[in-house]
Amino acid sequence: MPGRVFTESERRRLAAFPSEIVESDLIRYFTLSASDLELVRQQRGDHNRLGFALQLCALRYLGFCPDDLVTAPPAAISFVPLLLGCFRSSLQLR
Repeated sequence: MPGRVFTESERRRLAAFPSEIVESDLIRYFTLSASDLELVRQQRGDHNRLGFALQLCALRYLGFCPDDLVTAPPAAISFVPLLLGCFRSSLQLR
């Protein structure tokens, strides 16, 4: 009978964003390249573009895309739209 490697809380933690992301990680993993921006801008609607950009960044940072992007820390949700340059500062994920 196989045993469990992770506890339930460890599995939940590994399925979502951490509660905080330090500034150096934001700059390193959440800065969008010109080719990233080209892909993001192909998406329809501001919310889709933000979600797609967060998925790209999460894949680089975490190695996977969390199921629920609303778990992204406020620092990431504020930083990424600034890079896209086409969002109002009040934009939030639903």
